[in-house]
Amino acid sequence: MKPKLSIIIPCFNCRATLTQAVESCFKQGLNKDDFEIILVDDASTDDTGNVMESLLNKFDNIKLHFHTVNLGGGATRNTAVKNTNSDVIFCLDSDDILPPNTLDKMFSYLNEKKCGGIGLHYSTKFVGSNQNDVDVINEFSYSGDIIPVDSLLEQNGVLCSLYSVFMFTKSAFIKAGGYPDSHGFDTQGFAWRFLTSNLVAYTCPNTNYLHRVKFHESYYLREANSGKVNFNWQKVLSEHLPLFTDEAQDFIKKFPCENFTKNLWLEFVSLPNIFRDNYLDIIRDGYKRTDIEQNTATAIKRNSLHGIYLRLMNRIKS
Repeated sequence: MKPKLSIIIPCFNCRATLTQAVESCFKQGLNKDDFEIILVDDASTDDTGNVMESLLNKFDNIKLHFHTVNLGGGATRNTAVKNTNSDVIFCLDSDDILPPNTLDKMFSYLNEKKCGGIGLHYSTKFVGSNQNDVDVINEFSYSGDIIPVDSLLEQNGVLCSLYSVFMFTKSAFIKAGGYPDSHGFDTQGFAWRFLTSNLVAYTCPNTNYLHRVKFHESYYLREANSGKVNFNWQKVLSEHLPLFTDEAQDFIKKFPCENFTKNLWLEFVSLPNIFRDNYLDIIRDGYKRTDIEQNTATAIKRNSLHGIYLRLMNRIKS
């Protein structure tokens, strides 16, 4: 029988946290036959694969897939979605936890609103292995409302729930073009693709997500230490150049991404005019995604000799 919901979990070196993530899926107010769990290993170098096999032996609604080479988060999520059997999908990160009955509430809200996606209301960051050791609680904006495109800029205290994991329909995923797989900001890139594809998403009131922090080096820190943050944002934004003013387009194209002491994103959202006046019409009419010419600059690792020099010079200038 076709499940109502597919929970996808991209896996990479997550042997210490994967079991807890998976077990939280069975406390969602859903019958076991109503959902499936798709685990995709992105060529882990620890014994994540063995943990996956043990979970398969424990739960009969789990399916396993393995990449033979590391392809990154976007490709891993796309592989998972391609192997789902339901029309609705939720992506759970392998080091996080779902509070009880979260997915049941989100699934009902998706059906009520008849939309393409449902974001979470809160993200509770807990430290290490102690769920009670709360570092910070982020409240995403537009609870009970449609999430507007300009929320992606996160200006004036707005937090866009689609920058976190969220629930979406498979038809919306296809229309959005899936997760980008050419850079490390696949989550942010998918949020941009989703909302600029004339798809509708709501933030579901009173839903929470338990996000583990300070446990190991996060994907964001890995990208930051590799000097790739500016390159990633440039690739995310460059897909949507038709939506931006000439000034904003010029900024994106010419930004010196290799200088990690400068922050492309913070400077971009500080521009006086970002979206064209008719950008919503451009979205409604549909537009072809673009990409700037391949950036030939090389990312500079923060702890390389060149990276240390850049940090030192930035400190002197400030």
